[in-house]
Amino acid sequence: MSATYLSSMAWGHGLITIASDGTILDAWYPEVFLGDAPKSDLQWFSPRELDSMVGQDEVRGVRTEVTRTEIDLTLPVANTQDAYLRLHLLSHLVVEPNTINLEGLIPNLPIVAFTNRGVMRLEDFEAKTITLRNEGVVAHSIDKFPRLIDYVVPKKVRIADGNRVRLGAHLAPGTTVMHEGFVNFNAGTLGTSMVEGRISQGVWSAMAATSVAGHRSWAPSSVVGSTKSQLARELYLVPIPELEFQSETIQLLRPAFMSQPEPRSH
Repeated sequence: MSATYLSSMAWGHGLITIASDGTILDAWYPEVFLGDAPKSDLQWFSPRELDSMVGQDEVRGVRTEVTRTEIDLTLPVANTQDAYLRLHLLSHLVVEPNTINLEGLIPNLPIVAFTNRGVMRLEDFEAKTITLRNEGVVAHSIDKFPRLIDYVVPKKVRIADGNRVRLGAHLAPGTTVMHEGFVNFNAGTLGTSMVEGRISQGVWSAMAATSVAGHRSWAPSSVVGSTKSQLARELYLVPIPELEFQSETIQLLRPAFMSQPEPRSH
């Protein structure tokens, strides 16, 4: 898979969550853009909506601040704000999977508690268990990657279980992710698709009328790359019965240089 963009630069205004020890826990970018960031002060000032969300949350032990982030997508990930911006670029469909440099992404994503009230430092979540329960704060995951739907609302997409789609998933309009479907970061769909199984990091479904399912009696109709045997163990593809399709309906691509699968702990 390849894509050519007019600029290797990207930028966005976001809201970062900072723990009491100064650790940046996450970053949310309502909008992200390719190209150089505006040089004019009038264009570079953050939106008022973000400014109004700046503050302190004593219960979670965090504060929020506005960030203005500009990155070079050909360089490795430099920090947490950079990592989250690249994940947002993928989920906002500004860039496609496997087209930007994600080296250093995972080391720059801290393990945190993602709660119904927002992100928390893991140590604070453990220490404040009683207080959090009294305040109705519960965690839905402890991870490096958040749920997609907590940061980006994809257009014309159905997701049956939000816990099974990570931020950084690329879901094209017309995609349906069923209850047993799972879509990792830097992975997803480029056309109308039904996802009923796992789409691993670096894998994408290219054609319309596709289905990714966990049925063990089916195998991928077309897999390109050096990890065909690994994909055959992880992904099983079937056409949607009520839609017309050809033998090449489903195509999954993984770059040849990715000879080893991503660690499952990610």
